[in-house]
Amino acid sequence: MKAERLIKILLLLQHGELLSTREIAEELEVSERTIHRDMEALSAAGIPVYAERGQAGGWRLVDNWKQRLSWLKEKEMLALFLPHAEKIINDLNMEISSKQIRDKLLLSLPEKSKENAVNLWERVYVDMGTWKNSNSQMLPAMEVMKEAVMSSKKVTLLYKKVNGESTESIVKPLGLVAKSSTWYVVALKTDDEFRSYKLNRIIECELLEESFTRPRDFNLAEHWERSKQQFVQNLPEFRVQVNVSPSAHQRMKFTGRFVQTVHEGKVTDKGWVEQELTFQTEEEAVNFIVGFGSQVKILSPLNLIEKVTERAEEIIDLYN
Repeated sequence: MKAERLIKILLLLQHGELLSTREIAEELEVSERTIHRDMEALSAAGIPVYAERGQAGGWRLVDNWKQRLSWLKEKEMLALFLPHAEKIINDLNMEISSKQIRDKLLLSLPEKSKENAVNLWERVYVDMGTWKNSNSQMLPAMEVMKEAVMSSKKVTLLYKKVNGESTESIVKPLGLVAKSSTWYVVALKTDDEFRSYKLNRIIECELLEESFTRPRDFNLAEHWERSKQQFVQNLPEFRVQVNVSPSAHQRMKFTGRFVQTVHEGKVTDKGWVEQELTFQTEEEAVNFIVGFGSQVKILSPLNLIEKVTERAEEIIDLYN
């Protein structure tokens, strides 16, 4: 965080204007004391920051000095210009645009790299939203959770589980994670057990005055990757052997969210393919196979044939 803040201070000062400690502190949302420490760090690093004393004083770079991002390799510099996900910025209510970020960074880029950076920006776009923008509305819990994460304060929340039950808890929010278009807050419960909560399932939440001590060894990215792997490993698995028609075989390539193909076997003279599929539950397997009608034939388990047949009969009865 400090390194990022020092770069931001340099970018602000490179415009050549005299900036007061208060102005810089407000821009970076830190204390004036922190800015004084940062200026000492910049000076110690050999960057010619100059303080003008007095009521109208402030900070400036000597002789319009400009520090290029020359300590970064070409690919590292270009990585800074990968377009930001506007949805993430908007969800966090940061009130900035990715274009503003790009324009400020361009000031510190060597001339030979500017064209490549602009080309990357114009040729790559990151869209984190859904096709129908169903999650485009502001999440009611976002502002509370963002403040709690940044200030290390406890939160009381009313949370709706998948089964429809609602539970009330007091948690210690540690970080926010955007998983595709869905936001999660990683928090510690009162027994210091880690838990991830979907923000769109938080019915009510309230920021408490009570602070908590953030675990010193906690790393949000590492924790999320570990918990994600554990979640996948602990998912239930229901395996099915089937024969699949050529048309169904092509369609299944686009249904990875609901089913995974573990193994593909021999192909018959009519183009049918023997496949082993995995589902999380038997019910998911039934619904999936029924949806393909006569294009998927179950080989095993045999008791699944009976359940699919029953579901098909229920559909026929519905329309009769």
